[in-house]
Amino acid sequence: MPGILLSLPLLAAIIAQGTAPDADLRKSVVNISVKQELRSPTTPWKRESPQGIGGSGVVIAPGRILTNAHVVTEASEIMIETPQTPLPIQAQLLGIDPTRDLALLGTDDADFIAKHPAVGLLEGLPKDGSRVTVMGFPMGGDAMSTTSGVISRTEWAPVGNRGENGMRIQVDAAVNSGNSGGPAFGEGKIVGLAFSGLDQAHADNISYLIATEEIQRFLDQVAVGAVEGNTVKNIYVQTLENPALRAKLGAGSDVSGVVVIDQKGGPLQPWDIVTRLNGSAVDNKGQITIEGDRKVSLDCAVGRFVISDTKKNYPIEILRQGKPMSLELPAYTRAGRVIGNPVDGEYPYLLYGPLAFSPLSMDLIDAVQGWMVVRQSPMTAFLNDDRPSGGKEFVAVASPLLSNPVARGYEVIPGQTVKSVNGKQFNNFAEFVAFLRNLKDEYVVFEFNEERCERIVLRRADIEAASERVMESNGIRRQCSKDIQKVWEGQ
Repeated sequence: MPGILLSLPLLAAIIAQGTAPDADLRKSVVNISVKQELRSPTTPWKRESPQGIGGSGVVIAPGRILTNAHVVTEASEIMIETPQTPLPIQAQLLGIDPTRDLALLGTDDADFIAKHPAVGLLEGLPKDGSRVTVMGFPMGGDAMSTTSGVISRTEWAPVGNRGENGMRIQVDAAVNSGNSGGPAFGEGKIVGLAFSGLDQAHADNISYLIATEEIQRFLDQVAVGAVEGNTVKNIYVQTLENPALRAKLGAGSDVSGVVVIDQKGGPLQPWDIVTRLNGSAVDNKGQITIEGDRKVSLDCAVGRFVISDTKKNYPIEILRQGKPMSLELPAYTRAGRVIGNPVDGEYPYLLYGPLAFSPLSMDLIDAVQGWMVVRQSPMTAFLNDDRPSGGKEFVAVASPLLSNPVARGYEVIPGQTVKSVNGKQFNNFAEFVAFLRNLKDEYVVFEFNEERCERIVLRRADIEAASERVMESNGIRRQCSKDIQKVWEGQ
């Protein structure tokens, strides 16, 4: 990640920031302009032509600006500007979390730091009905926009770019394109960060904020250099509302909770009743109560659990065949799952003759519209499995065959996964790359997991020349991504 990590003393300063006067609130809001160079998982070596996008941000510590991840993702240039800056100032990306749609920028410009006071984060959740002011730089003008609204509800719901859940605040203030990343203020503090608004054809001035508790967990992870998102619940459950279901399980009127459908890896079993999760009582609709009287999804009980060296499991209480039991479940985030996503569009790849390979990612599955799901692929078992991978990856074909005579008569479909090379199977992409590097056989035979996929047979002696011609004809600078270059070069 470019730049420096957020230091622990600076993190403490963010937490300790006091209430800011209105004039300082306005000075803390910045206009962000980005040159974005997107990458596709089907052409991982290529950056698209730069395009300009804009957003907003807020100063939360000296020289540190908070914004949305989608504002600065895959950026080649990030510039910040305010009415107090005579010229735009370049900023660096210090941390990014697409799962919470949060990013942290930094600048060491002394003049900017002196003129832009930091504003502290609200501790806890704002009260429903409280008034907030949303500031930012939406499209339609150059000046800062200010809108006011009332908080209507707070819920555990999607906040990130990939469907992940977090604490979300609904407010009836207008949030338009360009407002993204701008702050919502209440009583001199940051109450939340604007990240989306509903289509006006379907809702009038309904917008959403990322709650400060999400921001704080993000900053804590940036401080230690491990941005991994929220802890996820690896339990599939159903409500305990139906009278027949309750009677079958012997659940009297004093029992509330949810019924386990499945839990990958145990120790829960189907028909267990979950009554408490990470210290929170679970009701029959699958909700918990927080902040006194707020009802939110039970996923929140796990999502708020912070994994540490001393806390790697969270408690759960169940009824199994009417008998109470107390257990612990391992805590983890989606960052280490078998089919994940690289951060900020950095897709690993290797060109091998006319073939392009990469680790299978959810982005690649989305790009090819998941055709392999109907091809009896072994990867389908991992689509909804958030457990840590233990180093396992699927090696996938990233793109159609690149034009070269050695590929005559063959066809591949992006997303199909490698079963073996010359009979050898692999645990991950690095093992696959190292095996190809050290291969001495006359022929290289690729077999694939999905049904009806052709075998690819190449003469090893032809590969190097084919790779050079493919790179030259397609304008590809590197045969592999930087992250696996040492593996490919045998270092």
